[in-house]
Amino acid sequence: MGWSGMLFGVLRHPIFLLLAAVGLGWALISVNNEGYQGPPEKPESNVVASVTLAVLDGDNGSVKVLTANNSVEVRAYGPGEGSFLRGVIRTLVRERTARNIESAPTFDLELTDRGGLFLIDQTTGYWIAIEAFGPTSYKEFRAIFDRAHRESAPILADRL
Repeated sequence: MGWSGMLFGVLRHPIFLLLAAVGLGWALISVNNEGYQGPPEKPESNVVASVTLAVLDGDNGSVKVLTANNSVEVRAYGPGEGSFLRGVIRTLVRERTARNIESAPTFDLELTDRGGLFLIDQTTGYWIAIEAFGPTSYKEFRAIFDRAHRESAPILADRL
């Protein structure tokens, strides 16, 4: 029954199987030929203030957020707290790990003229728009920014 060149509804002649394999290989290569493209381009925005933060693992699973320039503790999270901050930092650190970058865990938190916050890893160029994750997450990072900016302001004034 059926055509003798068909096997379970598929052509069984070796040339057709070879052409199908070549076509599949070509499709997979053409989809994946772009390689590493780097971080996405950060949207144009006017930065009105910026702080550099260091995020360190503490004892028993805690996380400490410090100002990078004078190591003043801005915020501390105990075990099980600060899941959004932990997730955001983990995302940026994963990019460093993927590129075998072993520098200090410092990140810039920038405030724009429209009130937006960007967390930026200058080492890799990756950034995260904090306000995109809702008002609760934004308020947490804004409190961190405000406290870090207050702690950093006297040092900036001393340099002038």
